[in-house]
Amino acid sequence: MKTHRKHASRAFTLIELLITITIIAVLASLTAVGVTQITEQANRVKVRAAIMDLRNGIDHFQTDYGRYPTDSNVSGANGEDAPELLTDGNNALVDTLMGIPPSSSGTMDMNPKRVQYATFPPANNGRHGLVGAARPFKLADLYGQPYHILLDTNGDNQVKNPDISNSDPRISANQPAHLPLKIAVYSNGKDQQPRTSDDITSWRPK
Repeated sequence: MKTHRKHASRAFTLIELLITITIIAVLASLTAVGVTQITEQANRVKVRAAIMDLRNGIDHFQTDYGRYPTDSNVSGANGEDAPELLTDGNNALVDTLMGIPPSSSGTMDMNPKRVQYATFPPANNGRHGLVGAARPFKLADLYGQPYHILLDTNGDNQVKNPDISNSDPRISANQPAHLPLKIAVYSNGKDQQPRTSDDITSWRPK
């Protein structure tokens, strides 16, 4: 009988241990998921703050100069807005907002007053800031991708709505063709693909 009680006690302890380990593993898994979600939400907040800084800088520039910080020759076809811009270093928009003079002679100086309408930090491993030393500067989001910019260059107080072609039907459904905005900026988000559900925009709160 004594031996039987010892075995029963020992078996019960092992079961308790297994249950405890299982509970700890489940809690650890839930904690990891929670931390990941919190981190990603914090990253989205950081990217949206940069988006709004960029949008506000463009807005203030337009107020001061009566035009956008882009080549005046850039325009759309048939009276439409100019094509979507990227902060990929193929235009001087970022340099202009920072008050930096043209990188080469003969190039139009779009900010002769040298007003600094926006500041951007150096990128960390190609992310979240100015990338490289070559001019014009490239401005990357937290995921290493350039920002997308839409401007009301035809003066009708609206820009094309990227959400109408979003791959997520919850976003694209019942969207108007245009946004009632003069400036719209967005990031591709974590998946680095444009017009998907995780895009981070200046016109949507999340």
